[in-house]
Amino acid sequence: MIHQLEPCESCGDDTAAGSPLYPGRREATDANGRRAFLCEPCVERVVAARRGEPLSDEDRRKLESGAAVFGAFAPGGH
Repeated sequence: MIHQLEPCESCGDDTAAGSPLYPGRREATDANGRRAFLCEPCVERVVAARRGEPLSDEDRRKLESGAAVFGAFAPGGH
């Protein structure tokens, strides 16, 4: 059986089925039709940032590097 890696766009942790991060991941499609994922901890940081809560510089860099794929990301994946 081949395990297909599905890394979080922000932090790079594996979110594939069977991984501990799979249940809380969010999926989106970028402008080129490529599937991308965010793990639950990164989703929580995105939501916190949207609420105006302060982020560390490291968290901000991680989110900016991956969250562009998700555009106007909202809780609930819409």
